[in-house]
Amino acid sequence: MTTTEITSGGKLFLHHHAAHCESGVTSALFRDKGLEISEPMIFGIGSGIFFGHLPFVHWVGLPISTYRSQPGAIFRKAAKRLGGKFVTQHFRNAKKGMDELRRVLKTGQIVGLTTNIYWLSYFPQRFRFQFNGHNIIVLREIENGFRVSDPVLEKPMDCLTEDLIRARFARGPLEPHGFMYYPVSVNLNPDLRRACIKGMLDTCNMMLRIPLPIFGIRGIRFLAKRIIKSEKTYGFENACRQLGNIVRMQEEVGTGGAGFRYMYAAFLQEAAELFGSSELNELSQEMTAVGDIWREFAVVSARIIKKRVKQEETFAKAGGLMLICAGREEELFKTLRDVAGKLI
Repeated sequence: MTTTEITSGGKLFLHHHAAHCESGVTSALFRDKGLEISEPMIFGIGSGIFFGHLPFVHWVGLPISTYRSQPGAIFRKAAKRLGGKFVTQHFRNAKKGMDELRRVLKTGQIVGLTTNIYWLSYFPQRFRFQFNGHNIIVLREIENGFRVSDPVLEKPMDCLTEDLIRARFARGPLEPHGFMYYPVSVNLNPDLRRACIKGMLDTCNMMLRIPLPIFGIRGIRFLAKRIIKSEKTYGFENACRQLGNIVRMQEEVGTGGAGFRYMYAAFLQEAAELFGSSELNELSQEMTAVGDIWREFAVVSARIIKKRVKQEETFAKAGGLMLICAGREEELFKTLRDVAGKLI
């Protein structure tokens, strides 16, 4: 779904509903400067797909699991690989951060921001939670606030000034520190083939070669084994609480899970058409199938948590499904690494 809006410079902005906030914002920033590029292509070129389980970083008292690269990485990598001039800024002081936002808006630029979704009151209360990685675009200043394009919503919204300040300078894990970013210019004729190859090889390295046991394929296996043992280790109630947080990170919070696997499959399909590669098309189909298993893991986990447990739906089954995902993703990324290497 798309709607139109006017920016501070009087330019027409086309708001698109996106699957994910950062890839949606990045795609919109490029389109605003004249380069039509899809959200899946941004996601793939920006090496958005990833996995990490961070037992030492807690959110609502529980370890964080992430199915995507760190906030800001998609924009940074896509911008570098596609070319252009971009500005990124962090702020220690909220007033300076808001003053700079107003100054840039007055030049006619639209501005991407990283925020905490809990403080964005245009969301219904039931959809608001503490998450410091939600990305939006500020289009212009209005009375008592700002007109924003939030890519996960169907149309632009108004955000009160005090809410935006709280959202930009929220505390907690992955504090945004008022992060703002925008393009000054973009390369209207980028080498998409080269950008895709760089994105694919970088993704393969992140999933396969990081030696720490909590990242990439190793991280998926690490978490799967913990899930299998969790009932004996923590007891049923605490094990359910931890499993519920994993599923929430996968299906609700902006860390992706199955949805990111589907988006990466869409990227591989676009890349297959760009390169005329049947191998990339096959990998796209395989990634879709892996996404289906991640979704099955979420369904089985939800039944366990809600105590709608069939005899065979156990923590061992949930962890086993995650181990299947690890095995198939390992083979997929090894094959993708070989295919991408031949495309250079």
